[in-house]
Amino acid sequence: MPPEIIRGYIMANQRNTAVQGQQVALKVQFFNADGEKTDPSDTPKIQILDSNNDEILASTSNGVSKLDTGLYQYTYLVPVGADLGDWTDVWSAKLQDAELEVSFLFSVVTPDSILEATTGPGKIKIGDDVVFNFSDDEIYGINVCLKLLKPRLRSSGKKPKRDEFGAFVYDGYGELILEDCNVFDDELLAVFLCQSLSEFNSTPFFTGYTFADPLVQNLFSAIIVEGAYVFALASQAIVEKGRDFTISDGGINYQPPQLGEFLQGHYSTWLSSYRERVKFIKNNIRPGPRSFGTYSNITSNAPAFTRLRHLRGRRII
Repeated sequence: MPPEIIRGYIMANQRNTAVQGQQVALKVQFFNADGEKTDPSDTPKIQILDSNNDEILASTSNGVSKLDTGLYQYTYLVPVGADLGDWTDVWSAKLQDAELEVSFLFSVVTPDSILEATTGPGKIKIGDDVVFNFSDDEIYGINVCLKLLKPRLRSSGKKPKRDEFGAFVYDGYGELILEDCNVFDDELLAVFLCQSLSEFNSTPFFTGYTFADPLVQNLFSAIIVEGAYVFALASQAIVEKGRDFTISDGGINYQPPQLGEFLQGHYSTWLSSYRERVKFIKNNIRPGPRSFGTYSNITSNAPAFTRLRHLRGRRII
């Protein structure tokens, strides 16, 4: 199956790669002024230019197929000896009595530059998105942890919605229309939770808990959420550190709050405390002894011998 490149009339395009001698699926999605998917008056035309800006495919609608409302695709076979670099696909169409022309880029590379699996039922390239295949019970456990993590991070927020021209959007009553403006989305928070659970399981003594386990959903939820909280702080500290600079305008200097350093210090403080708690918890749920090794009590089954391994640090004499 050829790689896909999704295009948008309003939204930004997604960069992808095309391999010499292989097909690439170029796609474009059209929207109207309200942001709804819509079909142009006629089938859109596509023109392809190589990295030297030479025309490889003249503007044509032949081979352009409709996949869904406003979604069109053209499958192009990249020549074996095609020039490497950024190629341009130019789409033109008539939308709401307006002539529209948009250009997008895709990179042409050699076959040996694509790292992919050579065995198995399909080929997987390095960098392909990985989909977590959680069960319903695991998703419930993740949602329980998200319920605890979101209020702690306070990352959920709203902002005024803007149109494609940058103006604020109002409803029929003159009120501002708000849209989500979260610091972390649910997928990113779920990744932090997975990292936290992985560290919890890998801290001696090793365990194999999943989000479907009642212990994770109840008893251990606080420590799992705390680990995800620490990972979220570390991630955002790097982003905020790049914004810590002085703004100068007309001789007036403004120093924004040094949020990066604050998050870094907060993260460092919580990290040491979090790891100590993980070690303490795991040390208290370590499995009991199965035997005395080479020693066996033949003459007596006194329970005192069974307790010696814990009471005297595995020494029985």
